[in-house]
Amino acid sequence: MIKFLHVIAIGALVSSAVYAYTIKYETTLATEHLQKLRSKTQRERDAIQVLKAEWQFLNRPDRIQTLADRHLDLQAFQATQVVKPSEIPNRGPKVDAIGRKLEDLGLGLPTETPRSARTSATTPGAMP
Repeated sequence: MIKFLHVIAIGALVSSAVYAYTIKYETTLATEHLQKLRSKTQRERDAIQVLKAEWQFLNRPDRIQTLADRHLDLQAFQATQVVKPSEIPNRGPKVDAIGRKLEDLGLGLPTETPRSARTSATTPGAMP
């Protein structure tokens, strides 16, 4: 009986050692994974900072002015280009071409849905 208890105790000891090793191994893997994620996050943040710096470099006012002069052929602003709101012509009424065609065909008017004296069983919410 004592030998049997010794075997059970040794088995319990070995199984607890294997369990502890498994937990340690999983913890080590999780820690390595966390470190990889942190370093990847830092690399992405650095890349974002580089892109922001490049964007600011490309959006310098002197550079944009040079590109505008070279490619847009803009002219200087003149005071005669300013008009009063009263000088702006009124916009005509909005025209709905599809609606006009439907009215010409006689389809633009709302239609009446025929009602039967008895509601059918297929009507949703119908009460018998």
